[in-house]
Amino acid sequence: MKRTVPALLLCLTTFAASASGYQGEIDKFFGLYEEGRIEESVDQLYSSNPYVSAVPDQVKQVKSQLRSLEGLVGGLDLKTKLSEYSVGDVFVHVTYLLNYDRQAVRFEFQFFKIKSGWRIDSFSFDTDFDDEVEALARREALQREE
Repeated sequence: MKRTVPALLLCLTTFAASASGYQGEIDKFFGLYEEGRIEESVDQLYSSNPYVSAVPDQVKQVKSQLRSLEGLVGGLDLKTKLSEYSVGDVFVHVTYLLNYDRQAVRFEFQFFKIKSGWRIDSFSFDTDFDDEVEALARREALQREE
């Protein structure tokens, strides 16, 4: 029994360290982003995935859209982590809501696990989530009535 407990603790520690790997990548992204270092934030985020270099035009487009975001929605006021959804211990979808002066913007990150850690799979941001929130609110309101 004495050997099982340390082994179990080692496994839990290892998983926690690898789980924090993708969170660390997100934290680095937001650190650079909040400093106004948009291009560096995107480069840092995609640096874990060497296959992104095959789609340089898409990366340029993400950088361009992020650079123009502040002009459209104002300054950043608040950043909130909304959810973290895991598929086993090999894939994770993390959603943040960033509140700007004029409106909120959803940021979504997807990472998958590889032997050496976590790799970015997808990154997106949008303002088109009002309909989703409305549908969820209506569903919850109806469930309360039952």
